[in-house]
Amino acid sequence: MDVAVTARRRLVVLGGRITAFLGAFHLVVTIALNVSHLPAWFSGGLWFPANGLSELPPAVGAFWLTIGSFGLPLLTLGLLVAWLGNRGVVPPAFVAWALGGWCTIGAVAFEPSPFILVWVPAVMLLRAAGRQAGPDPQP
Repeated sequence: MDVAVTARRRLVVLGGRITAFLGAFHLVVTIALNVSHLPAWFSGGLWFPANGLSELPPAVGAFWLTIGSFGLPLLTLGLLVAWLGNRGVVPPAFVAWALGGWCTIGAVAFEPSPFILVWVPAVMLLRAAGRQAGPDPQP
């Protein structure tokens, strides 16, 4: 296997794993910090908040911080990217740009937060996509 192909593959797999880790870490930490709200989630306490969506009760806010947050989609995206990388597929650059743009907006709006860490795998994916942009060497 070509060295450039191996390097691209490594960037994609590692970028996917980091993305999956950030999503899983977010889920584990936020659920652990909000475990006291679990009974309300499974007893209908999230349905039709009394004050509408303008003043969320703590149980509803805790839901959106945990299960309803970006954690699970980020974990899923990271696993998908790593899976693609293991098969030699480099995701298109727009995936990395979307992650980077999203985490930048999140970091600007909400600090201190770990949003900015998502740029690490985003840059890795951008580098892998950029390396693929040129013609691949002939075997």
